[in-house]
Amino acid sequence: MATDAQKQRVKEMLVEHLHLRMDPSEIGDDVPLFGDDGLGLDSVDAIEVVAGVEQEFGCSFASEEEARQHLASVNSLSAYLEAQGKL
Repeated sequence: MATDAQKQRVKEMLVEHLHLRMDPSEIGDDVPLFGDDGLGLDSVDAIEVVAGVEQEFGCSFASEEEARQHLASVNSLSAYLEAQGKL
């Protein structure tokens, strides 16, 4: 389980790479990153998030399906990065 500090790093990366006009602390750990129910990110944003994960954490996804699964929320992305030893 990722720590609050680790989740904060993920939130900071999201805000920076997506140029979000919000404080990282405003992003809930379980809030969906994509779709109308969460942050409302779209497919273009997904490309930016994947690039941010590669740049900030040195981690990439093996497939689009794997990326979709792990980019669901801050919690899922943090857990993936921690399991990969990148967080």
